[in-house]
Amino acid sequence: MTSEHYFQYETPNFMQLDFINKGYMNHATYMHPNPRFYKYYWWIFCRESPCEGRAFLTKAHRLSTKAAFDLIDALAYKKQPYVIYNTRLPRLGPDTPFDPNSKRWASDTEWAPAYDEDTDPIYRDCIK
Repeated sequence: MTSEHYFQYETPNFMQLDFINKGYMNHATYMHPNPRFYKYYWWIFCRESPCEGRAFLTKAHRLSTKAAFDLIDALAYKKQPYVIYNTRLPRLGPDTPFDPNSKRWASDTEWAPAYDEDTDPIYRDCIK
């Protein structure tokens, strides 16, 4: 998946946080029920974000699931506005239905590590 796939929705900007006030806006997709199939990366845009627009929605600013939800909890507790974005990557490994050699997958597809090889911390007992 190329970085252009991250921009399916309105890109984040600081003016939109003024509109949201103390709530949040969600541009994230649903999460697949089997965490072994996909890895999710998140962007939580808030007043402390280092930049806005497409510059924010890059690998440099993406978070693991646990880091994203820890930040969401902190922002909600402080009643600060935020916008949620995510993307999902197919996982490698024997537990998935994906064949990286299939013509279905573009040569620029970004693959996530197999679930058991993923070093990100676990969130809610099973999500990495």
